[in-house]
Amino acid sequence: MDEQVMDKRLHIKTAGMREWVHQLAHYNRYEATPYEGLDYLFANHEILKNGSLIDFGCGKGRVPIYVQSLYFLDTIGIEMSSVLYQDAMNNLMDYRQAFPKKKGKISFECILAERYKIPSDAATFYFFNPFSIEIFRSVIRNIVLSLRDTPRSAEIILYYPTTAYKLFLQGHPSFEMVARIPITHLQVHDENELFLVYTYKQS
Repeated sequence: MDEQVMDKRLHIKTAGMREWVHQLAHYNRYEATPYEGLDYLFANHEILKNGSLIDFGCGKGRVPIYVQSLYFLDTIGIEMSSVLYQDAMNNLMDYRQAFPKKKGKISFECILAERYKIPSDAATFYFFNPFSIEIFRSVIRNIVLSLRDTPRSAEIILYYPTTAYKLFLQGHPSFEMVARIPITHLQVHDENELFLVYTYKQS
């Protein structure tokens, strides 16, 4: 699917990349998950409907807006860049003006991911390599604390997962990988084109 075409349908602007002027040790460049990849994920995996979805490193807001448009879920985007956060808020305003009656809340927060307090209703946690493994560990720790305080079904979805992310979750006692979803036609050129889904093991 053409990125610009779907952006236009949603009345948002999320295509392209953004490199940081000054190299950031723990945060990666902005690049949105391709719509084609998201469609492939949703065709092969039914995301949880029991709570909200959080996209860490949401950039300009593509994933929260697209997921809400499809499933009417509450979605949250977490972004540390004030520039990208403002882009996300502008996209949200344009999307809401175009689709004022769509159910489901969309919100964005400009905050470091490791400082974000996980809501008690959050069920799906989405990552497209937004930051270093050190920050990822901190975020997962916060997720686990929330899940222990308010037991519920939950899942982590990784797109284009790094080896460090995979190894960390592989050895984590609270999560189990339940799905490996390769984007077959893209893996011909890049074996990392896939999604991994982990579920929370409730005690």
